[in-house]
Amino acid sequence: MVKWFFRTIILVLLLISITGCSKEPQVQPTTLSSTGTSQLTDGHPAETSTQPGNKETIVAAETKINNFLTKTYPGDWNVAGTTLSKGTYTENGNYKIVDGLENQFTGTMGVSIFVGNQRISTSVKQGASRVLNYPTPAAVGKVMASGASASTLSSGYLNVYIPLKSDGKTIAVLTVSTPES
Repeated sequence: MVKWFFRTIILVLLLISITGCSKEPQVQPTTLSSTGTSQLTDGHPAETSTQPGNKETIVAAETKINNFLTKTYPGDWNVAGTTLSKGTYTENGNYKIVDGLENQFTGTMGVSIFVGNQRISTSVKQGASRVLNYPTPAAVGKVMASGASASTLSSGYLNVYIPLKSDGKTIAVLTVSTPES
């Protein structure tokens, strides 16, 4: 009975916290756990646009991501509704792309993939659950509309947003948050 009470209180506080932060686009910072997976931490810092000098960092991240994806998951991107696939592999519910990319970036805060405004995959966990229902950063919509990579800064992390395209059309956005150098 006591465990149930505390779980309920924690759930209510978490919902209140998330609801209060959903009014402005923000990113939830994470840390790496002892098992090497991203875990949510406290605080809700707002993202800010980066300066043009960080274009090299975006290009380096995009190259690293594309090399990993091409080698590991051959084939074209495809989306049906909110189901995203690359070649014969489907990411929804499998998390191999986001977990694999998280391992490619030392000290990453996390990797997520969005189809439209819906986060369909993430390496970030809260306990054993993936954090899929967290507010979508405003940069995701901008990248979906423009089809161009972008970046923001948040609590010492560079958040790189990369469009995933099929037949020249942006169908999803992948984001990687790495420590700002």
